[in-house]
Amino acid sequence: MENIFLNQINLNFKKPKLLIHICCAPDLVVPLKDLKESFELYLYWYNPNIQPFSEYKKRYKEYIKLLNLEKWDYKLVDSSGNIVDKFEDKIYNDYDNREFYDKLIEHRKIWNLDNLPEKDLLSLYAKMEEKNSPRCDICYYFRLLEPAKVAKKLWIKYFTTTLLISPKKSVEKLNKYWKQVSNEVWVKYLSFNFRRNNWFKKAAEYTKQYNIRRQNYCGCAWSIRNS
Repeated sequence: MENIFLNQINLNFKKPKLLIHICCAPDLVVPLKDLKESFELYLYWYNPNIQPFSEYKKRYKEYIKLLNLEKWDYKLVDSSGNIVDKFEDKIYNDYDNREFYDKLIEHRKIWNLDNLPEKDLLSLYAKMEEKNSPRCDICYYFRLLEPAKVAKKLWIKYFTTTLLISPKKSVEKLNKYWKQVSNEVWVKYLSFNFRRNNWFKKAAEYTKQYNIRRQNYCGCAWSIRNS
């Protein structure tokens, strides 16, 4: 890790706890290898944006495959925000087709769309064809907010996200919304430069070597059209 990030925390005798929001297996490779020596890691999968359900299951299985390859003393956090010994198929039963859309509606205040009827709002979102649209901003926000709430529940002082490594994601927007989330939840977000030193390329080589599936679109149904 770079010194600039180590200076954000106090690394004394005991490793500080860090909750990592997991977006997918390929994007987890670098954070796992980069952070495990400096932090006590808590891994939290939260991705209601992934559609359809068949795709969700495929990505989740690749996540478990990666964990089986990179074993050490990390902690696993289930969909209810509880620390567990191992992951089971319960997370499949927690998948809700409506959650993503409900969150987009719930947090529409980010773009001052509070007074727009639900039907018109979803119609507006559907017309946002560009990548990193206002619709994506809301997705960034609540996918940072939920892990922050879990970290607070578990008394974990720091959290971060694997979204930071993907070139398809806007680090500028992620940093904008983590500040907002941190002020709301009072959990400190650590922003790591996971894209340095060709780490994304190295992660791609790792997934190819171990036959870890790489998806070709971000997650939601709208992003499929833009892939």
